[in-house]
Amino acid sequence: MLSCTVENRQKDLLAVNPSWHRAIAEADRLKLLQSILSYLNWCRDSGILNNSGIPRMVRGYFYEMACAIAECCRVLKPGAPLIMVNDNVRYAGACVSVDLILSSLAERLGFEIDSVLVLPGGKGNSSQQMGEHGRDVLRKCVYVWRKK
Repeated sequence: MLSCTVENRQKDLLAVNPSWHRAIAEADRLKLLQSILSYLNWCRDSGILNNSGIPRMVRGYFYEMACAIAECCRVLKPGAPLIMVNDNVRYAGACVSVDLILSSLAERLGFEIDSVLVLPGGKGNSSQQMGEHGRDVLRKCVYVWRKK
């Protein structure tokens, strides 16, 4: 199960599967992801976040998704599509471009980006975010990636 709630604890991904070292390394090298994680850690340390588990959850989600993407690449035949629906999120006023981060990871792990389709209407952010930072429409996307 992917980390998607603040109650999730950090997983030792290499203990689960040592072959995921490349996926983890690619997530480590992704500047946008690392910038977001640094910002969220700073917000946690400054007492800005409404839950101190948010940085751990966000990190866990992206690192676990990197491993899931690597596994999909491992089992799919060349040219096979991977299609996923996901939406962007917002924490401490920062919009997290889930679509860009996951697509970058997919490219680094063996996929070509066929398309990222933005669904009409977008998604609102949480009432806590709107009260503090105003309303931003966040993208909800369908990713179409193909194994190289």
